[in-house]
Amino acid sequence: MKKHVFSAGLIMLFVAGQFSAQEFVSKRNLDSNGRVDLITFNGGLSAKSTNINEILKQSLNLDFRSSLQSIKTNLDPSSSFVDEKFQLYYDGIKVQYVVYTTHSQNGKIESLSGNMFPITDVTTKPALSATSALNSAIKHTGAQKYMWEDEQYVKENSYKKPDGELVLIPIEQNDGSFKLLLAYKFDIYAAQPLSREYVYVDALDGKILMTDAIIKHAKNFYGEASASHQENSEHHSEAANTKLALVNGTAATRYSGSQTIATTLVGSNYTLRDSSRGNGVFTYNLRKGTALTSTDFTDADNNWTAAEFNNAAFDNAALDAHWGVSSTYDYFKNTFNRNSYNNAGASLKSYIHYSSAYENAYWSGSEMVYGDGASTFSPLTSLDVTAHELGHAVCEYSANLVYSRESGAINEGLSDIWGSVVENAFAPTKQNFLIGEDITKTSPGYLRSMSNPKSGLSAQPDTYLGINWKAATSSCTPSQANDQCGVHYNSGVLNHFFYILTKGKTGTNDKGNSYSVTGIGFDKSAKIVYRMETSYLSSTSTYANVLTYAIQSAKDLYGVGSPEAIATQNALYAVGLGTAYTGGTTADTTAPSAPANLSASGTTSVATNLTWTASTDNVGVTGYNVYNGATLLGTTATTTYSVTGLTASTTYSFSVKAKDAAGNISASSNVLSVTTSSTTTPPVAYCASKGNSTSDEKIGKVVFGTINNTSTGTAGYENFTAQIANVNKGTAYTITITPKWTSTTYNEGYAVFIDYNADGDFADAGETVFTKAASKTTPVSGSITIPATALTGNTRMRVSMKYNGIPTSCEAFSYGQVEDYTLNIKAAGTVASLAGANVETAVNVYPNPVKNVLNINVKGDYNYQLISTDGKIIKDGNQSESTINVQNLPTGMYIMKITQGGKTSSHKVIKK
Repeated sequence: MKKHVFSAGLIMLFVAGQFSAQEFVSKRNLDSNGRVDLITFNGGLSAKSTNINEILKQSLNLDFRSSLQSIKTNLDPSSSFVDEKFQLYYDGIKVQYVVYTTHSQNGKIESLSGNMFPITDVTTKPALSATSALNSAIKHTGAQKYMWEDEQYVKENSYKKPDGELVLIPIEQNDGSFKLLLAYKFDIYAAQPLSREYVYVDALDGKILMTDAIIKHAKNFYGEASASHQENSEHHSEAANTKLALVNGTAATRYSGSQTIATTLVGSNYTLRDSSRGNGVFTYNLRKGTALTSTDFTDADNNWTAAEFNNAAFDNAALDAHWGVSSTYDYFKNTFNRNSYNNAGASLKSYIHYSSAYENAYWSGSEMVYGDGASTFSPLTSLDVTAHELGHAVCEYSANLVYSRESGAINEGLSDIWGSVVENAFAPTKQNFLIGEDITKTSPGYLRSMSNPKSGLSAQPDTYLGINWKAATSSCTPSQANDQCGVHYNSGVLNHFFYILTKGKTGTNDKGNSYSVTGIGFDKSAKIVYRMETSYLSSTSTYANVLTYAIQSAKDLYGVGSPEAIATQNALYAVGLGTAYTGGTTADTTAPSAPANLSASGTTSVATNLTWTASTDNVGVTGYNVYNGATLLGTTATTTYSVTGLTASTTYSFSVKAKDAAGNISASSNVLSVTTSSTTTPPVAYCASKGNSTSDEKIGKVVFGTINNTSTGTAGYENFTAQIANVNKGTAYTITITPKWTSTTYNEGYAVFIDYNADGDFADAGETVFTKAASKTTPVSGSITIPATALTGNTRMRVSMKYNGIPTSCEAFSYGQVEDYTLNIKAAGTVASLAGANVETAVNVYPNPVKNVLNINVKGDYNYQLISTDGKIIKDGNQSESTINVQNLPTGMYIMKITQGGKTSSHKVIKK
């Protein structure tokens, strides 16, 4: 079950030390997975820069092991918004793809956006070295040659053989949930055959967890370059000449007629080098090679004529690329004040005549590379293609969308949009809603159509999940063969949205929904898309996030209820996303749909886990009420809820209702009858497990919670159940195991098992709590989080070490040792007599039960935490807050922890 990432109740943000943000929350939007992707505030939330980080941590319910680091601040040129992006770290390790953004205007936070994943059972200690992991990545890639072996390329560029970065990466599981796994991240750039991708290698066992393509093609891949990787004897670096004359020349381009281009006089020849835009625009000639060397195109008089360049080598294609890249730079600089793709003036390098008969163009992560085409395409340097490729670079340095499944389709769609926008700005007489119409030789004469996606060279969908949609769920493993799960196909949905938003359209989509949209023109549509891409979208965004963020971007720029915001919502509805605009002047009286498929899992004598299918709403679902009979148990922003504190052998009737920002409550879900199990006393004897020999290796020491046991016993099984560690539900603890070798050091594997439901075995789901592949590492450690569903009371923990393999819970193996311990599992937030009688009696928390205001009466300085029964910190503070407003908290039991002088006492609080 997914851990609740956001607070089950209203978000408690402390601003200026006294106000809670719950008073300002106007809406929490849930994505299709039930995760909050946008929080908006009424009137804005005043916050100093010093407490924005704390606001985010409390909003996202992050514990002390988590931190957020500001990585980028952008001023939106089309509005007065300031957007600050924060990268999540856990135990100092970057959580890949998790960036959260604050959106502020006039010094007030208007909204928060991003994508968060559950942080449960996270391991942060690698078992594998970076070198071993790199070997796994290289073996997976299987290339004949790599770019770090090209000395000239390494000299000219910042790329080198990757060292590897240790990250936590969210990996989608079969049930659609995500789990954070420790991995090494490598940028693997292969020269032959051509590929470049981030490869994520499991830091525990060396498996390939996922890849993320860095090279983005203009079209779905038709084949790989066949030319050998070779050095070009002519080479000139753009930095080799320090005093060069910049002049304007005239170019007879292949596709766009006569254009003015910026060139540089080098010696007696003019070159396609332009230093007036950022750190320069450079266009080079590969002469059908694949070594990315900097060989200039040259002209004697700076009049680049068709007679000279419209030749059998297609050299005039270079003129299109040079002009097209310069024009794309100008569009982003003049419209959004964006200085090159990274907004820091990065140089723009284009390599023309890549390989032989190469039917593609691509952004490599560092440069743009263009093939000359063959039977299907002419040289792929038309204006819309160059803008498309540079659009990928902009995406990499803004939303950084993963190049697979829906996020990859959005990535491709954004590039097509920028191709259309730039072409409209600099060549408005072209067919701006066709992609590749200048270069496509075969029917229908263009690569993709934004106005009619189903008509392109490869038919695309024009409706989300409609005709021509390619599978893009976790059941599809991204690969080059399946177009990374349809990125060039499913982009048609975003393309068509942009066309409808810009030009307007009336029709019926594949879902049978009729629509009529009034277009708002290129300028406004582009500004909405740019804000969505650079301020809201994040690496793992889906079309559900596009629905939320496009509408919010339109509201940011043009206002709630504006024609632009209305058109945006209706254009999204036209392509199968969301609902049509129904008017903003009247009150929202439409209730969400009823939650469906309510089910329970992991039921014990005291707890159960509820899950259900998300509801829909004409505006947006903000949360769910969970009931036992007619009694409200609590609320949650996700589609899961843990019910604790139940009675053994008792039948309960659970149901769920959805609610929206206007307070409309849905009809009830199905009523689910759940009977808790009877209280189980753990049997005296668990299954036997032991090492048959400890003569060469054994367990030397185990540390877990209050257990700190150095073992000198030599039996294959040691019973240490008299040693007890007190642990709390919802809390993470570190397990550390130190092996002891007699002489020679061997590879040892490890496993830890906890009987969470106290049924006398370790066979239930989730009871194998830690494993580590065989290695010579000493000591080994990992993190174990006690689940909220664990049975309260004493239970067994088994620690096993096995030579050259991971042990199972009931195994007898040749070499190694097994040790058993006892855990005393307590409710979340409870403390085992740390405070002592003096502190306990000096603390008075009243009234109890409480309805509105809770008072704390303690002499001296103290800190407090108010904790829900599932372990979440709802409120915290110090002696400056002797009264706490709990009026809006759900009814139920909470734990108040008071810490004073290094000692802590706990007090049960009942909210009525």
